Amino acid sequence: MQMRIKATGFPLTPALTQLAEEKLLGPLERRLGRHVPEAMPVDIELARTTRHHEEGNIWKCEVNVPLPNEKTTIFVEGWGDSLEAAVNKANDVIERRVGDYKGRRNARFLRVSRAVKDEFRISSLARRAGEAYRWIRRR
Repeated sequence: MQMRIKATGFPLTPALTQLAEEKLLGPLERRLGRHVPEAMPVDIELARTTRHHEEGNIWKCEVNVPLPNEKTTIFVEGWGDSLEAAVNKANDVIERRVGDYKGRRNARFLRVSRAVKDEFRISSLARRAGEAYRWIRRR
């Protein structure tokens, strides 16, 4: 995955880039793994929403992840007292939504395989559907 990072309201430092890479991009690559093409961009925006206030939820982290083979994207906002807290909140939501996406994708595959089984009434193929599914996921 490629990371496009943008800072709004403050300068972007290499330490902030590394923080975003470790906290956001690393878990995404672990969760999505080989299902994601290398050229897929992940947009991250780190922002300080106000210059007037000194405390409270003034830091924001926005992440936009396009899903492979889907027309939708995952958009997440995390707010916090510090930039690291905002990134952590965004990370929690991203992990939950990626898990939901993978669950829906697996359920769709199983639903189609059940329909094929009902259509053809071939029990040996139905028993092998689970093996075929695991074989396809390994590729």
